[in-house]
Amino acid sequence: MSHSLPVIILFLALIILPAAASRLEAAVVTDDAGTAHDFALPPERVVSLLPAVTEIICGIGASGSLAGVTYGDAGLAGTAGVPIVGGERTPRPDIIDGLSPDLIIAGTGDLDLLSSALGGRSCRILAVDDDVRLDRASDRVRMVGRIFGLTGEADRILGESLDIMETVRAKVERIPPMRRQKVTRVISGADGLYAPGEDSFQTEITAAAGGIPGRFGHGAAVRLVLQDWLKFDPDVIFCSYEDYASVTKLLERCGWRDSSACRNGRVFSFPGALTDRASTRVGYFTAWLSSRIYADEFAGPSSLVRPDEVLSERVLSVGVPCVKRARIVESRIMDFVHRTLLLDFKRPQRVVSTVDGERRGIMTVGNSSTPAPAWSVYHKLGFGRSQEDLLGTLGLDRDLTDIMVTGADMNNLSVMSASFRAMTVTAFVTAGVEVNAVRTSKDIGRWYEPGTINIILLTNHELSDQAAARAIVTVTEAKTAALWDMDARSAQTPLLNPATGTGTDAVIVVAGDGPLLRGSGGHTKMGELIADAVYRGVQEALLKQNGMPPARSVFTRLAERGISVRGLTDGGGASFRQNFEALLLDPRYRGFLEAAFSLSDAREMGQVSDTGSFLSWALLMAQDIAGRPVPSIERAAGRDIPEVLRTALDALITGLRHRARQPASVRARDSAQGRVESVFE
Repeated sequence: MSHSLPVIILFLALIILPAAASRLEAAVVTDDAGTAHDFALPPERVVSLLPAVTEIICGIGASGSLAGVTYGDAGLAGTAGVPIVGGERTPRPDIIDGLSPDLIIAGTGDLDLLSSALGGRSCRILAVDDDVRLDRASDRVRMVGRIFGLTGEADRILGESLDIMETVRAKVERIPPMRRQKVTRVISGADGLYAPGEDSFQTEITAAAGGIPGRFGHGAAVRLVLQDWLKFDPDVIFCSYEDYASVTKLLERCGWRDSSACRNGRVFSFPGALTDRASTRVGYFTAWLSSRIYADEFAGPSSLVRPDEVLSERVLSVGVPCVKRARIVESRIMDFVHRTLLLDFKRPQRVVSTVDGERRGIMTVGNSSTPAPAWSVYHKLGFGRSQEDLLGTLGLDRDLTDIMVTGADMNNLSVMSASFRAMTVTAFVTAGVEVNAVRTSKDIGRWYEPGTINIILLTNHELSDQAAARAIVTVTEAKTAALWDMDARSAQTPLLNPATGTGTDAVIVVAGDGPLLRGSGGHTKMGELIADAVYRGVQEALLKQNGMPPARSVFTRLAERGISVRGLTDGGGASFRQNFEALLLDPRYRGFLEAAFSLSDAREMGQVSDTGSFLSWALLMAQDIAGRPVPSIERAAGRDIPEVLRTALDALITGLRHRARQPASVRARDSAQGRVESVFE
């Protein structure tokens, strides 16, 4: 029997349970601390301290109720602009109180601490286990759905997870037992490597993906011992993107590197939002993990469970004269759901495409999102085969079609127009920069998974050959300007470089119908409109795909550079971490660090020759935090961090260290004067 079968049975049992018959029945929920809550009306101002629950709230369409979230919620669509109240384990009660929430969602282990910190202020607190088995995770989705009166949306999410996990189960069952792979997730720690316990949802997901999980003990994380590691000898290791550098460094040690996974280059990484949460995307992650483990098997025809076919079609209204019909088609190909934007023309068009060059007689252009579970399969089959399968399923003629592919979801498509008098430009943009953003001229060229910024450009004028080709330059310049103005970082060198693109970006310019135009460069009105539509389209698409607004918290911008607050404050204790987070929430020190981000990039690019004045500013910041003179800034942050940014972080940490050495009476006086205070002291 497949290792994933018990998980599927649990999911099936939960899905087929009838939904509550009325809003009155659905309004009463019992949280994981055993407290019953009556939600006669959905809450309107919610502070969520658990990213897994925040994801559910956003997934069911209730993000408008969010009044506060933690910095761990960055990247979730629906949280842009929502105030940050601190960390998951270190929230700021004063900020929470100022938001006047009618519901706080917190972990069961934090209830006493949170209640004490709120000083008896009355607010409903919903206790939720933050490390649960998959059946409990499903209960949690249903509970949140009932609280907000959105049980139908909760059932939809669970149904989609069930469907994709059932597909994975059927595919894995066709793999002979002797080809099953031993798989474990690993996590880096200050004292070595850890693995999820046998009772963790991560171990359940590993089994559901067809892997044979390691049995190292029980608990959220179990420290690995070399003897047990060598005995298990994993064929596949996976970790989070954020932990990849630390994990691979620890795996280089003698003995650890002798595992089959290390010898064969089978160490994979996935977004931490998937590896660390049992939330709305459990099925999606299970399928992605399974396809990485069994890419060869999934690429074979015998693995197909369902036929390739079109599932649905959604019509778009675009108002472009040459377009006969615009639609997003949902299809199943290689057992996974693809979404494709198709623009059908009234008459054959001339296009200039970075995929196929200049082509004439084109009746359809498109942009197709390939789901992550299919990426490894298509790497095995090749681009030509994947295109053949896509066009065949959609019923399109290759000679009449020009189409791009992307890893971004077509549900996150941005359609942006710009007009001047009778002139109109429309840009269809998908974008994603989490995995393969690059800084051209600095980063190494090598293949990455799709995450492409793809742009289809149409106008209500006909573009000459020169104008159509020149439009690609204007599109590229506008895309790069959008990325730079957002401080999007290179995935290869995030500490040093802002991104200029993703390395696999693609553009299709349609010549179009209407009066002929011969210019589309930056000095022309057409060029201005192209740049405007593309610039806004890229930023909107990144907000939809990556939850990435132009203005982001310093927590997010540090994480985008590969710098973790936990890593900076390890060794200082919980109180020290709380105080450091409090600094980053204070406008004075937040502005100081934001200035350091910009100055650091300028310094690394050679635009700033001397940083002595910034060092003086940093020393003043350290003294301001400490509440007394500080002789010098202590080295605390990692040596690989660029000079200016390291100095800024060192200054904040130095100030906190000196302040901690002050007598309690002095710290109390500073707190009364508005200086940094520990959240719970």
